[in-house]
Amino acid sequence: MIKDFLIIDCTGKNDSIALKINNKFFIKKLQSNLVKNETLALEIADFVKKYNIELNNKFVIIINSGPGSFSGVRISLAVAKGIQLVKNTSIYIYNNFLLNAAPYLTEKQNIVSILKTNNCYYSCKITFNTNYLFTSPKKIDLNKLEEEEEDSILIIPDDIKNDETIKNINPKKIKIAEFNLKNIDLLIKNKLIENKLIKPLYLS
Repeated sequence: MIKDFLIIDCTGKNDSIALKINNKFFIKKLQSNLVKNETLALEIADFVKKYNIELNNKFVIIINSGPGSFSGVRISLAVAKGIQLVKNTSIYIYNNFLLNAAPYLTEKQNIVSILKTNNCYYSCKITFNTNYLFTSPKKIDLNKLEEEEEDSILIIPDDIKNDETIKNINPKKIKIAEFNLKNIDLLIKNKLIENKLIKPLYLS
């Protein structure tokens, strides 16, 4: 079980770094327009030093793979791999679809997590049998989604809840997601972070 970890979330919105150590959580917001290799590395070094923490092979680095700023995610990966080479840490990834769905995993129901980017809607389906499994994101037509996913909870991020197409969906099916890095713990518990195919999440 992953216990102590560093989170790097630089997708261009709510850019942050966070530490969990000895069951204590520390979060620092970053300025999105200043995320560069050198800047991010210095921010992490200062953040770790502030809490007198030494990154070592017992630590895990968890990166948000997107969707979002492609350059921000690539920088996160580059910095994480640099730390991995020096400190022998492990690297895992999650994505915004899963983070938004995390608070609702206890309901043991099928979940459709929805995001909007470049004026298009995308969904990732998270299904439950004995464990949760998730599909790759795909472009969707919200007008057809409610009928297609009759047995699912629909997770909508707070910033698009007032879109006209969202308002046409039965409100009883919708759950609103708010950004909270502490929900990474729920993804870990449900084995929804990965240490393979570590690359930016690209939506075509």
